[in-house]
Amino acid sequence: MNVLVEGGPVGGISPEEKMEIFRMNQSGIPVFEMAAPTGGHAPYRYDHAKYLVVDNRSVFLTSENFKASGFPTGGKSANRGWGVYMENTDLAGYFSNVFHTDVGGYSFVPVYGSPGPSEPPSSLEYEADFSPATFNDAIVTPVIAPDTSNQITMLVDSATTSVEIEQAYITNESATEFNPYLAAAINASRRGVQVKVLLDSYWYNVEDTKDNDEMVALINRIAANEHLPLEARCADLDTSGIEKIHNKGVIVDDQKVLVSSINWNSNSPNFNREAGVIIEHPGVAGYFYEVFLDDWKPAVKSPRQQVDYLKIGAVIAVLFLLCILYYRKHLR
Repeated sequence: MNVLVEGGPVGGISPEEKMEIFRMNQSGIPVFEMAAPTGGHAPYRYDHAKYLVVDNRSVFLTSENFKASGFPTGGKSANRGWGVYMENTDLAGYFSNVFHTDVGGYSFVPVYGSPGPSEPPSSLEYEADFSPATFNDAIVTPVIAPDTSNQITMLVDSATTSVEIEQAYITNESATEFNPYLAAAINASRRGVQVKVLLDSYWYNVEDTKDNDEMVALINRIAANEHLPLEARCADLDTSGIEKIHNKGVIVDDQKVLVSSINWNSNSPNFNREAGVIIEHPGVAGYFYEVFLDDWKPAVKSPRQQVDYLKIGAVIAVLFLLCILYYRKHLR
């Protein structure tokens, strides 16, 4: 067994991760990290992929980090993410080659952990709505960033009837340029494709003035102005019982599904090492559509706008009462 981790994640390597690396070291498992050599730079901004290759015959790939928020113990709440376990020697060989190409580079070095605290499990209760399902004879296409991340745009461009998108967040390239994946989704709706976009509403994704709730409002404003079959919502985490949406998934035409680690920003598809797969199979697409729909139904179009309307209504009511008092006083 060999393990590759990101050497400089946002916030640094936590004491809990150092403890897990230490445990693997003690068990004789080699652990490597991506770390820029002195005077040089690493080949990727972040190693953000989340996959396992098992016995050169199968691949487990997911949107989630290998921690309690990604893989909670039974009966506990955590992130909404998607993952797939695929048995195929050719596919396993492909991902094994990606792994060994990365580990064999000059920017990947052995890393040694240190004793410390273990990550505490989630304390939030959760009753599972979905169980694993098995499907056969799917067509699987790897998506590797930055090498082949353009396949996501191609996937959305191929849609003829429907696109469902569930993302942790979407950020545009600039004030005047759409994220290319979002642009492809909007253009699909202009062709008559039914497009749904579901984004996270965890506090750090809605607290600023340019994040998920503003993105939802923008998408819905475009839909209203152009009369498009396009709708965006922020997840209702309280109703769904999940901690946050950490997914990076797409369903197209009830036939194809993207499961990946690729965030919809400018960095992830262009500069990170990321991993995903596009699976062509109506059963797999139907399974993930039911999961998507379970998150979509309680979601809201724009939580911040709803609060603003309440404030506006209250202000109007107060002004109305003041006007009545003013006229009564001057009519006496």
